[in-house]
Parts: sequence; structure tokens; C-alpha cells
Amino acid sequence: MDRFLLFALLILLGPPLLAESKPKTICQSLSDCETKADATTIHRKKITLLSFGLTEYSKDFPVQKLIPFYLKRVRSIILEANGDTGYKGEVILKVSHKPEYKHSQLIKAEDDLRFLESNHSYLSKEQSLELGELQSLLGQSK
Repeated sequence: MDRFLLFALLILLGPPLLAESKPKTICQSLSDCETKADATTIHRKKITLLSFGLTEYSKDFPVQKLIPFYLKRVRSIILEANGDTGYKGEVILKVSHKPEYKHSQLIKAEDDLRFLESNHSYLSKEQSLELGELQSLLGQSK
């Protein structure tokens, strides 16, 4: 009787215990990632959402569709590296990062800016102006 009960429990409870759980994705598509990134003011969260979207969903998109994502991400990277968290409220939260962290973030921003510069022909006039502003902001950050 005890063996039968144990066998029945293993059959009923075994598969759910052994099943692999799928990791929850933070967004379902590139546009979903952009929508969620636009909905937050927190730079680190924006960076995470935009990076995930570009990594997971950008393969099927032409370069000119990806440019706004890179512009948004590089702006958030630079601001976050400079200590601006993006938190809004009664108190504006600024942080000081270790020099190594700030340097690594600025390198990521430089990589995104290089991508944008190499695809300058796809940029609209407004995007070109924003690129120049971001390059200036990066220069001031060093």
C-alpha cells in the first residue's frame, strides 16, 4: 500500500517538479521593449530594455528602424554613467560610480555612437542633430 501511494505521488507530482521553466522575457518584441523603455524614467531600466530588444529582436529589422533605439540607449548610458539615475520625485537621486564602472559605461556609449556614425546616411536631420548632441555630452563626460 505504501509503495502504491509513493508511486501515485511520483506520477502526479513528478512532471511538474522536473519540468523546465521558461525564463520570463522582459519584453515580447522590439516595439514592446521600446514602449516599456519609454514608459520609465529610470536610465538603468531603459538600458536593460533597449539592450534586450536590440539583442533579441533586431535581426529582422533594417538599420534605419534600429537608429532610434541606439539613440535612446546611448543617451541613457551616458546619463547613467554620469550619475543621473532618472528617478523622479521630491528628491532627485544622483549617484557616484566607481571610475571603472563609469569608464566601462562610456565605452559602451562610444560603441553605440560608432554604430550610429557608421550608419549616418540613414539618420534624419533631427537624428543627426541628436547624434551631435550625444557626442558632445560624451566628450563632457570624460
